[in-house]
Amino acid sequence: MSKILVADDEADFEVLIRQKFRQKIREHEYEFVFAANGNDALDKLKSNPDIDIVLSDINLSEMVGLPFYRG
Repeated sequence: MSKILVADDEADFEVLIRQKFRQKIREHEYEFVFAANGNDALDKLKSNPDIDIVLSDINLSEMVGLPFYRG
């Protein structure tokens, strides 16, 4: 199973991802962890060291995407 962190401050984006990948989620191929801003994403990375992929919006609230990658 691939564990994916999705960092985006648009509330509807989580719903969109869950709908788009619902079959893969149901089949336990993908597990998603969602973060609402850059600081939340860093916290999620620390508490989930097994994350395989990070998908991030460049314009996150509290922290823009590029410094997040360096964090």
